[in-house]
This record gives sequence, C-alpha cells and structure tokens, in this order.
Amino acid sequence: MSLLMVRIDDRLIHGQVTQGWGSVLHPDRYVVVNDSAASSQWDRELYEASAPEGTSVVVLEMSEAATSLQSWLDCEEDVIVLVESPRDALRLYETGLSFESLNVGGLHFKEGRRRILPFVCVNEEDIKALEALQDCGVEIECADVPGCERKDLFKWFGNAASGN
Repeated sequence: MSLLMVRIDDRLIHGQVTQGWGSVLHPDRYVVVNDSAASSQWDRELYEASAPEGTSVVVLEMSEAATSLQSWLDCEEDVIVLVESPRDALRLYETGLSFESLNVGGLHFKEGRRRILPFVCVNEEDIKALEALQDCGVEIECADVPGCERKDLFKWFGNAASGN
C-alpha cells in the first residue's frame, strides 16, 4: 500500500476529494476514519456509494484504523485517508499510522472557531493537535484542491488567536 495522502476535511469524502485529488493522485481506495460514520450503516453506505468507478471506499472506526491500514501495507493499493478533524489526525498518528505529511483541506466555520484561510477555521484544540503533529515531524500543508497555492498553516495561527 502506498499512502498517497492523509487529509483533514470535515466533510470527509466529497467531490473535491474524489474528483479533485483523486484525478491527480489516482487512488485505488479511500479510507474514511470516523467513529460516527462507521457506526451508521446509512453513512457507510453513502460514503461507499460515492466511490468513483475503479475505486473503493472503506469506513473505519478510529480504534481499528491504524491496525487495518498497517495490515494493508503489503497490498499494492494506493490509498487516501480522510479524517474529520486535527484531533482525529493526531489520534490516528498516535495509534500507530505513521505519515510524513498531512493535508488540511477543509475545516469550515463552527461556533468557537476562527477563520484563518477561506477553507480553514480553527479553535485552540485544533491548533494544539496540529502543533503536536508538527512536533512529531509531520509536514502540514493547507490546500483545498490540487494546483492551489500551498499555505503554511502555522504562520496564520497568530491571526486566529488575535481574531484577525
């Protein structure tokens, strides 16, 4: 297995992922790691049905994700992993899935979050989780779609803290 991308996107799998990133990275499988989606048959079926032709979607609980992904390392599939939040990305890393880079592609506005980029809104918990990943050596980039200018997330955190 080749881990093509680990992406944070609070919408998990959608057109930007399957059509945008998928058309550039050409994954064989999308892996959605989300406890809520994994526990809902409706959500699992919806995500699995969103797989473009020639690909598959697997929805996993966080507790099983690192082990399952590690077991696929001997396969010849290329995989994009999707998580909903920075905290989920950190949990995935801490449970044993080692990755060198992380794409922050969509954290939309919610109460308590500040917008730092048009497609990234964060709160203190998000910042702490991303800083912890960076401390582990994970390269973090912000890019909602392929071809857009990559943004260094950490230079924007000061603006988020000050409310600018």
